[in-house]
Amino acid sequence: MVVLVALVGVPVVAWAAWPEPEPPIVSDKVHPPEPLNLTGPAERCVASDLDVSLAADRTAFGPGRPVTFTVTLENTGRVPCLVDGADVSSAVTVYAAPGPEGGERVWSSADCAPADERLLLLGPGDADPPRTVRWSDVRTVPGCAGGQPELVAGDYVAQLTFADVPGAVSEPVTVTYEVPEPTPEPTPTGPAADPAATGTPPTDPAAPGAKAPTDPGTQAPGDPGTQAPVDPGARVPTEPGTKVPAPTP
Repeated sequence: MVVLVALVGVPVVAWAAWPEPEPPIVSDKVHPPEPLNLTGPAERCVASDLDVSLAADRTAFGPGRPVTFTVTLENTGRVPCLVDGADVSSAVTVYAAPGPEGGERVWSSADCAPADERLLLLGPGDADPPRTVRWSDVRTVPGCAGGQPELVAGDYVAQLTFADVPGAVSEPVTVTYEVPEPTPEPTPTGPAADPAATGTPPTDPAAPGAKAPTDPGTQAPGDPGTQAPVDPGARVPTEPGTKVPAPTP
């Protein structure tokens, strides 16, 4: 209550209202972040600490034209951490479309890789140098057993994973395997050996006017140049007065 005094000395009573207080500002952060311990031993990376990516140099490949994938790995966390960067751990795996969810597993870079370990200590913002992985038109299985069926044409989906960091996966990359059509055989342009190919019907030996095939050393009867075989020991009848030539020794 505020009392006002007039000039004539008569008190005048009046009421005045104070402004309402503003509501207090409440912070969303209840607890401060835990301090970072950069002097202790590094721990294994978790999926939220890593940025993994996979890229292909082409969208279509085929026999004699393999596809090359580029693998990148970066620590986006706040503390250093360890991750296994060996080929057997950081695997590029290929599935038939639609991909890992329902597609057949076709190939993996880890199937035939040596079972070694390559521990990487990545600090905040550190990245492993990019590496490349090539895939041709082969199938593989864990253990690298041979005798796998041939790859068929179609779409395939590749993805990068890390065996020691569950949940660290890249975005899928789709590539298409193309098989060229077989080249037709060229049509011969020279004389054909087959009479049917030239349109000339074959000769029938029994047809009128056709000549029968003969042995080069045989002559048909009645040919003037034909001589009958003579028995050396046989006597040839002669007419009286005809001289028979003596046999040639």
